[in-house]
Amino acid sequence: MGNDIEKQIQERFAQLPPAVQQAITDTSVEEKLRGLSAKYKLHLDQWVLLENEIMLTLLGLEEPKNMVKNIATEVGVSDEVAQKLVNDIAQQIFKPIREMMQGTLSRDALTRSAVRTSDNESSAQEKRAPSDTSAYQRGQSSSERRDVQEDPYRESIE
Repeated sequence: MGNDIEKQIQERFAQLPPAVQQAITDTSVEEKLRGLSAKYKLHLDQWVLLENEIMLTLLGLEEPKNMVKNIATEVGVSDEVAQKLVNDIAQQIFKPIREMMQGTLSRDALTRSAVRTSDNESSAQEKRAPSDTSAYQRGQSSSERRDVQEDPYRESIE
């Protein structure tokens, strides 16, 4: 059963955005959690359980809205302490991840916007350029054309 959980965690980890992957593997997250365990006077076993809850939430295997309840139950602290822990975790761990993801998304959006703008400019130039495949060509008199189907100024006799 342990292998199934490990496999599920590895698969879920691979699906995460790079910013979240980096946060999970970053040793500073572990250091911040250690600092929180000292601040709230948690024992080693409680700290490990707290770290597990945070990692499950980061992996998306636990809902963030359930963190207070999960930490109170799993870590064995009061609801008040669990709420304070969640507030600190949100500030010290989740907020930097969110900011990193927003920065990444903003850069990606700017890149996509620049690509879209250049694509639009290219298609606008293509629209302005006369097409060799069309029977209608600007500047050519309608009497010179064999096919008048696409001539916007001349109606078909048919």
